[in-house]
Amino acid sequence: MASRYRSYLLLLLVLGGLAGALLIVGFAVAGKLGGDEAVAGMFWACGLCFIAAALGGLPLIVGGRSPQETGTLALGSLGIRMGITLFGALAVALGTDVPRTPFLLWLVVCYFVFLIADVGFILVRTRPE
Repeated sequence: MASRYRSYLLLLLVLGGLAGALLIVGFAVAGKLGGDEAVAGMFWACGLCFIAAALGGLPLIVGGRSPQETGTLALGSLGIRMGITLFGALAVALGTDVPRTPFLLWLVVCYFVFLIADVGFILVRTRPE
């Protein structure tokens, strides 16, 4: 059980590193192309995707006893991540004054970057020991 928590903490560290890299690169690009509004949209998108990816990884801590149970948990993990991202994006885009175009653009970029880390985490967690 401790190894599951350790691997989840490693996932959080990887997600934090990816978020930092995205923000550093994005700050330079978004600041030049879109100004302060694009930077604000980028921060909101990276934050939302980070939260969604972190919460989406929680079902995999439980672990499955059988391959079917493990597969169900992995699909549930990706479903939770997608649902949080979708409903969060709707709430931010429709309920706040965050600029929509940069927010949605960075949401797509961050979603796919964090998806790589999530799939890697799922593959490591579901590997037979």
